[in-house]
Amino acid sequence: MSQQLSAASDMHMRKELVRLRMEMHRQQLLYHAQPLTHPLEQVKSMIAGRREEADHGTGKTPLMMVATVILALFGRRLGKVGTLARVAITLYPLVKGQQKLRQKLR
Repeated sequence: MSQQLSAASDMHMRKELVRLRMEMHRQQLLYHAQPLTHPLEQVKSMIAGRREEADHGTGKTPLMMVATVILALFGRRLGKVGTLARVAITLYPLVKGQQKLRQKLR
C-alpha cells in the first residue's frame, strides 16, 4: 500500500509534516479551550458584542442562547411544547430581522 521511506530527505519531510500537524492540533486546542479558561472575558465579549449587534439584528441575545441550550438539553422531554419552542427559536431571527427592516423603511 505505502512505500517505505528510504531517503533521509523523505524521513525529514515526514517529521516536518508530523510536527506541523501537532502544532495545528495544539492551536486548535488553545482556541477551543479559551472560553473555558477565561469565562468572564467570554461574558464581557458577549455583552459588548450585543451592544454592537443591536444595529445588525442577528438575534443572538443572551436570553435566546440560554433558551437554545435549555431546549437542546430538555427539548425532547417537553414533547410538543419543546418542538414548538425549537421552531420558534429557529424563526425568531427572521421575524426580528423583518421588524428591524420595517422600522428602517418607516
